[in-house]
Amino acid sequence: MSEAISFQVERARKWLAQQGCKVVTVHHAKKRPVISIDVACPLLQRTAVQLIENNNGQRSMRYSARVGECLVHWHSN
Repeated sequence: MSEAISFQVERARKWLAQQGCKVVTVHHAKKRPVISIDVACPLLQRTAVQLIENNNGQRSMRYSARVGECLVHWHSN
């Protein structure tokens, strides 16, 4: 990861921690870093895009939002 991207990730992680979100994983995708969290804060919930996943007949909700230049996502069953 480049220094600029590492800075963006650390900045997003700090903001998420201040909001009470626990970071589960961080990885770098093609365009931007992707951060997985366990539960979203109310601010992220209001700005999120909702995605519906169907895996083997099981429906689950997935949410994504941006924090700075990072993509933050979480799941709900």
